[in-house]
Amino acid sequence: MRVSSHPLIRALRTCGVLAGIILVSTLPAAGQAARSAPTASADFSGVERFLEVTAVLETDREPSPDQWDALFATPGYAVLVQRDFRRDVFMDRFRLAFMPSRAAALQEQMKRETGFSAQFLPHYLRAKSMRRDIERWMAEERPETLSEEAIAKASALLPAGAVSGRPAVSFVIFAPDSRGYDPVVLDLLYCRDQGGRLVDLVAHEFYHYYRRRLTDWGQDQQTIWVVDQIHNEGVADLIDKAGWTRQPDSELTGRERDFVKLYRESPNVIRAMDGLLSRMADMKVGRASLGQELRRAVPQSGHPTGLYMALTILEELGRPALVATADDPCAFFRLYQEAAAKRGGDTPRFSPKAMAFLDMIAPRTKSTLSGTTTVRNPA
Repeated sequence: MRVSSHPLIRALRTCGVLAGIILVSTLPAAGQAARSAPTASADFSGVERFLEVTAVLETDREPSPDQWDALFATPGYAVLVQRDFRRDVFMDRFRLAFMPSRAAALQEQMKRETGFSAQFLPHYLRAKSMRRDIERWMAEERPETLSEEAIAKASALLPAGAVSGRPAVSFVIFAPDSRGYDPVVLDLLYCRDQGGRLVDLVAHEFYHYYRRRLTDWGQDQQTIWVVDQIHNEGVADLIDKAGWTRQPDSELTGRERDFVKLYRESPNVIRAMDGLLSRMADMKVGRASLGQELRRAVPQSGHPTGLYMALTILEELGRPALVATADDPCAFFRLYQEAAAKRGGDTPRFSPKAMAFLDMIAPRTKSTLSGTTTVRNPA
């Protein structure tokens, strides 16, 4: 089979993540080895069904119920609908982006949407303009395995023995984003945009995939969610976002500059968190509303604040100390306290009251290393 020189294929091939990239029919000997070795398979059914459904929409017709069902039954879209987005939200946006009769409504909706939601429709319009490129790549150069490099990078931030098995990976078109679920969900166009950084993006999501199996939450779900997100995203962001904080703003994309701005505001976010956690410590009931307030106070689901804390730990106490907290979000916060004290200066710390509250609501942690479950909060 001829190896295509199309830019989409080159971007995926040169980063060292997708498939090595080797098609079985290209090198029989290597293909035979690939079939006998453990691999992380890549599922493309989501992109296939996406192309089918949107092709119908582009003729200004409504896909059949069976076609919609087939799309949302694919592994990638199924987990996104289960975890993040309503099915009807995808359907409405696909109609707006692809049906000619919805052009006026599309423009009105794009004017109204803000924040993360504003990324969806432009992303689908881009996919619409690249349909032939996507179809050609799907037909000619579909990678079938993922390399070990991303797994190795994720493993470096997890305890020994935490990594077992290979994550299933599903490609879809959903947003310029990715998810470390089971399966790991990767947006095809977003991957294309990563270029040589794609291995770091995949490693970031693989970290989430493996780490998720280490924790089990208890009560105070909103607060625990925030604490867990800060820990989970902050450590994973060491893989693919820490470098942004050291680059001049002129060398960053708009999205990267926005992230770094929030990263630099982390000391104020930590102080606001401390105030809310301290207030919760004085409440026996009714903490849910403050948990919601805490969630709103922490930007981007914990990414920039978590990276600030993780970098502080890494630079002051080293990688082994950071890795040792992989299954315990509250231990991550305690370690940050130690690192912040060591750094001194204006580095913010949490109050004893806030830390005592976190210890009180600490989630159960299940150790895949020992096969046991440690209950940090017996109550």
